[in-house]
Amino acid sequence: MESEAETSMARLKVGIVGAGSISELHARGYQEDPRAEIVAVCDRDEDRAIQRSLDWGARAYYTNFSEMLENKEIDAVEILTPHYLHASQVIDALQAGKHVSVERPLALSIEEANQVVQTARQVGKIVQVYEPCLFYKPLLDARNLIDAGEIGKPTGIRVAMTVARGQSDVWDFASIEDEASLWRFDPQLSGGSPMLYDVGYQTFCIALFLIGNVEKIEVWRSETAIREGLKLDAPTVAMWKHFQQDCYGTMTLNYAPERKLRTPYHPLEATITVEGTRGTIDIIRSSDPTQLEAPVELRRDSRKVAYGQRNTAYEDSFVRATRNFIGACLGEEDPLLGANEARQLLLLTLAYQESSRRGRAVNLQHG
Repeated sequence: MESEAETSMARLKVGIVGAGSISELHARGYQEDPRAEIVAVCDRDEDRAIQRSLDWGARAYYTNFSEMLENKEIDAVEILTPHYLHASQVIDALQAGKHVSVERPLALSIEEANQVVQTARQVGKIVQVYEPCLFYKPLLDARNLIDAGEIGKPTGIRVAMTVARGQSDVWDFASIEDEASLWRFDPQLSGGSPMLYDVGYQTFCIALFLIGNVEKIEVWRSETAIREGLKLDAPTVAMWKHFQQDCYGTMTLNYAPERKLRTPYHPLEATITVEGTRGTIDIIRSSDPTQLEAPVELRRDSRKVAYGQRNTAYEDSFVRATRNFIGACLGEEDPLLGANEARQLLLLTLAYQESSRRGRAVNLQHG
């Protein structure tokens, strides 16, 4: 039987950079998994770095990412910083010999993404792009139903994304006072419009996971003024055709500040409908648990079947995404969304952005 010291030595030692509100959900997966532990926290706000290190039992804290990478004890890093920092920080961490999990997006350009893929290949380390929606149990159930032919041949997918108000200040854009928190509204820092990677990217993750690659996309985008000088890219509609399939998709993005969700997390709700030649599947993912009475429904012929309410909590998908990363680092499984797959998602997201800018459909190249 292993001693406590031997067990501790075998654990994956993780450093988290970026200790904002989303970090609590990321940290939970490490805290609940005996295969890993958080040993370091990095944030430019020293008080926040200290507080998180105390909360998570980390032995060290940093305000400088480069200094954290010099810590030989760290096996892997979790990057939760503004989008424009992702590619350079991933590359720096890989070159320092660390495995990497990074919040979406992997990079802001294909050139940057290619550099990440090449560096990961050269150093032989894991890169996972953290996308918890892919670990949402009802979405996995829906994928299994589609693969089993329960709705016949898929002919369409509709994704409606609603950004509401929550019980905390997370995504309370109209009330942001800290200027440093406004980076989402700066295209140079976020990579595009405010909701491009937080909502549009999630939608494409879901569409590609359930149906497959996209060959053409067109976007109609409006803007809503949320306060002086700040505009949110909603309402917005996107339509696409899936690659080599007679299957079409749509996304609607709605900003609903008059609707309140009972959640301390991001006030985001996604309703997904997949239609086929034999039936239809409806899926709902919401950070408000009161909205999840039937997270998956299959309609076929004159029957309607609801599938499970277990493991549907918003935070559960974060825990499962972290478990996947831990397993990948330990050689037990592959990352569900690795650097190559994330590069394909980036191509689609950039095509969405180009269509929005040009006001016409954009074709994607495959092969």
